[in-house]
Amino acid sequence: MYEFIAIITSIGLKLLYAALIVIGGFIIASCLSNAVKKSKKLEASAKSFAASFISIAVKILAVISALFSLGVPAASFVTVLGSVGLAVGLAMQGALSNLAGGILIVVFHPFKIGDYITVSGQSGIVQNISVFYTTILNDDNVTVTLPNGTLTNAAIVNTSVETNRKMTFEYALPYNTDIAAVRSILVAAASENEKVLKQPVPTVAVTSHNAATVTVKLTAWVPGTDYGRTVAELNEQIKTAFDSNNIARA
Repeated sequence: MYEFIAIITSIGLKLLYAALIVIGGFIIASCLSNAVKKSKKLEASAKSFAASFISIAVKILAVISALFSLGVPAASFVTVLGSVGLAVGLAMQGALSNLAGGILIVVFHPFKIGDYITVSGQSGIVQNISVFYTTILNDDNVTVTLPNGTLTNAAIVNTSVETNRKMTFEYALPYNTDIAAVRSILVAAASENEKVLKQPVPTVAVTSHNAATVTVKLTAWVPGTDYGRTVAELNEQIKTAFDSNNIARA
């Protein structure tokens, strides 16, 4: 009876010790992750990735240490881990691709947290870059999660890299339209909008024409943060100006 109690006690203590290791490891992982997030020496994207990576690595290390404390032989564990690792690696090629993609994103900086990007048909502001996934907040205020592996193998349009963006507006007009009048209307509309930059100056050019129509294009520059709003404003201004001056559209 006493031997049975001693065995149960020994097993219980080992399990308790293993549980404490896991709990302690998870607490340490959380503390280290938070410390990295608060670091002022790393930029936001690197902090996000490093915090996620450290959290996962420390938790895995805690679980392995707990297994060792339960008496799992190191040699047997390494053998089993190698076999399991190979099987898991083959089954999780996508996850490994995402991990590699996350590392490439942090190293080469095709975008960072706060940038507005368009990739794989999705557009939005980058919110977080973790080990396996990147999340963006789209224009409908919906969070979109994208695998890092997909991001590094796709064309990424980052409209936040440059301070200013070019706007273009094209209009197909009847062939006999007074081009000088149209140019005056378009330049005036762009110049009167306070968000449109004075340099480079707004320009209007004839881009094509045929027997029935002539196409004119307005080009103007605006700060990147005001792009979407200014495009909408100018479209309305130009529509109103065309109507007021009886400029027909083809």
